[in-house]
Amino acid sequence: MAASPDILLHRLDPVHEAAHLVRLNEAAYAQAAFLDDSIMGPQTPGLWARLDEIAGLTGGLPERCDFIFHIGHVGSTLMSRLLGAFPGVLSLREPMPLPLLAQLHGHLNRPESLWSAERFEAVLSLCLKLWSRTYRPGQLPLIKATSWAGEMAPALLSRSSRPRALMMTVTPEAYLAGVLVSPPATGDVRVSATTALARLHRRLGAEPFTLHRMSLGERTAMVWACEMLALKAAADEHPGQVHWIDFDTFLAAPEPGLTSALTHLGQPADPAAVRMVVQGPLMSRYAKGGHPFDATKRRQLLNSSRQSNHAEIIKGLAWLEDAAGRFHAIAALAQASSSMSQ
Repeated sequence: MAASPDILLHRLDPVHEAAHLVRLNEAAYAQAAFLDDSIMGPQTPGLWARLDEIAGLTGGLPERCDFIFHIGHVGSTLMSRLLGAFPGVLSLREPMPLPLLAQLHGHLNRPESLWSAERFEAVLSLCLKLWSRTYRPGQLPLIKATSWAGEMAPALLSRSSRPRALMMTVTPEAYLAGVLVSPPATGDVRVSATTALARLHRRLGAEPFTLHRMSLGERTAMVWACEMLALKAAADEHPGQVHWIDFDTFLAAPEPGLTSALTHLGQPADPAAVRMVVQGPLMSRYAKGGHPFDATKRRQLLNSSRQSNHAEIIKGLAWLEDAAGRFHAIAALAQASSSMSQ
């Protein structure tokens, strides 16, 4: 386990203090859209082991990995694939234990917390050490988090290894248009809205909004605000470790955008290599599935959504304007988002 990333901690079972381990290889990491159950096949070797047993085998490993945090459906998978095309980056897309750890982190120091703060730290450190293994010297892992795992971004950036992070977003209007035109994205909003509103209320220190009274557009705007507040909190605490990327700005000029991301991560950004990656097949297909998709297709989808979902987009923007008038934290998001998209 200590020798290479070939043994992945696939699932975490906090109740039984165990983890499911599976065997992958470097090509499988590169191919996988997500490190979820989709990587499992009838011939995928795997077994369950006790967390303490795993820790005993890996205790001497260093902890060193960087992150992509994002608000969901804003090109983070594409960015992960583009950066993973460079030899100094090992891209890990949404390892399943991370959002579970974020959920457990939210309960720490509360009576219902399954783990003590000390036990949580031990398991988090174990996972980060395992995700820090690489295939060659000088390579650094880049973990693309699940969107709502960004709630734990401040804690992750506080690690002694001082991880660097790319934070991906779009303007509220582009987010509304992009989500409302996509059935999978609207499905994610419907599923996550309850938890997102609870998280938003905790950050605001008040409970002014009622989910069942909110339209789909208003819920989508609320999810944008919730995830942006989590990322902004991390960026405010650790400004030197964070680089913001507006997805649509990146698509309009991918070469300088990719160069900036590489530079922030401490990676070489040879112009010829960047150009080759940007002009290669990754930029012309959907990062999660492989069907044709590019900047032109995204613009067409957004424009189509602006027509077909006009009423809900207007409702979502009106909800944000009202919320910004009532809460300074949300007003600051609108200002920050506008500057990021320039």
